[in-house]
Amino acid sequence: MNIRRLGRGVTRGGGPDYQFLFMFFVGQAMLLLAISFTFQFTVMHNMNMNQGQHSPRALNNAADAENLSSTLAKDEGQQTEPLQQTEQHDQVTRPIIAYTVTLTGCGKNDKRYSAADAMGLINQGAAVLAHSIALAHAKSNKYGYQMYALVHPVAKECSANLPKLGYTVLVRNTPFDKGDIRQQFLRENIDKASCCGEKEFIKLYAYTLVDHPVAVILDLDSLVLQPLDDLFDAIIEGDELNNETVKKLPIHDKENAKIPKRIDAFYTKDYNMINAGNHEVAGVQGGFLMLRPSESVFDEYIDLVLEGNYVQGKGWGGKYGFFFGGAQVQGICAYYYSGLHPDEGVELNRCRINSMVDSPVFEKGSDGEGKCRDGRDDCEDCRETDVSNILSSHFTICGKPWNCSPNRQKLCSQLHGEWFRIRRHFEETRTDGMGYLPTLEGTFEPETYHGYCTNPNQYVPIKV
Repeated sequence: MNIRRLGRGVTRGGGPDYQFLFMFFVGQAMLLLAISFTFQFTVMHNMNMNQGQHSPRALNNAADAENLSSTLAKDEGQQTEPLQQTEQHDQVTRPIIAYTVTLTGCGKNDKRYSAADAMGLINQGAAVLAHSIALAHAKSNKYGYQMYALVHPVAKECSANLPKLGYTVLVRNTPFDKGDIRQQFLRENIDKASCCGEKEFIKLYAYTLVDHPVAVILDLDSLVLQPLDDLFDAIIEGDELNNETVKKLPIHDKENAKIPKRIDAFYTKDYNMINAGNHEVAGVQGGFLMLRPSESVFDEYIDLVLEGNYVQGKGWGGKYGFFFGGAQVQGICAYYYSGLHPDEGVELNRCRINSMVDSPVFEKGSDGEGKCRDGRDDCEDCRETDVSNILSSHFTICGKPWNCSPNRQKLCSQLHGEWFRIRRHFEETRTDGMGYLPTLEGTFEPETYHGYCTNPNQYVPIKV
């Protein structure tokens, strides 16, 4: 460019005016920058409009996620609580927790498992459990969730209703052939103990759900009462586990517990199944296990089974699992997390999570009469825990809520009341026209059963 053509920008003596030229080019640069920003804004705005009003985006915090979830629900005419199962936008905004339940039979030809028991778990337990998880996640909205049902092939015929209740059904066979177990005792006895025998090992398929950062194994007679976010946080933080996160965890015997640098699993133990003095080899309670999915851990479990190192009268590795069901999941998980990999898992306070409302001491007349089952000098009585402090419960000792049994234990009545409260909310929020809301007047213990028990042992079932 000829500077003189500008008409300005030259000195009286004909030389260039450098100050003017500098200001001119700075002005040109600012103009180009403004045009660039305007163009980018226009393009991004048009892209968002083309994708729809609520395109997926990365959210910075839980509040943004909650606002988007609420807005989407309103636009679609849905209720904002409880949350529906995780949809497409959740895959961008929130980690998705996998919850798994297992179905190993329909009650036919089972010595300890009737057809009525099976259908109660499938149609009643599954519905209320799923709804309790929805309500718990709606309280914080930090994590999404997905329900899975691990179904053995022999149970396919009675699993048809599970998809209607929000479960993704995964049909899985026992992950090994018992004929390949190398040690004779386990090979001949693995199918003889517990309710489900070798089929119970399909629970381990939860470890294969590697698309999720955390998987939770639950029994169908369980109930989630509070968000489990603190536990999810601890596993997801991995090698960067924060001390503040650890402080929030409901850890068993917290003062003496050894917390690993990285937590891969949480579990509770079942001290009701052992004799006095055996607290260190107590089994993992099979109704709750939270874990970091890992194909290699799954493979290690199968290798342990095929190795067959279950010693008659002693258990896995000669120590873990000499109790009812010990040859299955409760025993092998104790062997894995207490024996082989004690630096990977953490035992939780069974009064606060997976609560069974069990007695803390050995019964009168037993070898350990009056002593704490977990080996401590002083132990918490899970029968006295305030229901507001319980994160999840497991209806074993208290009995199944849908049996409508009169309760003599206060906390059992309260937990049954929570189950029926959540059932009523499930019925109120159903959109399939099958909800049932009975009147409470004149019904059996309405403060506990919310109208769904007309008399002792007379239950009004959920329509599926």
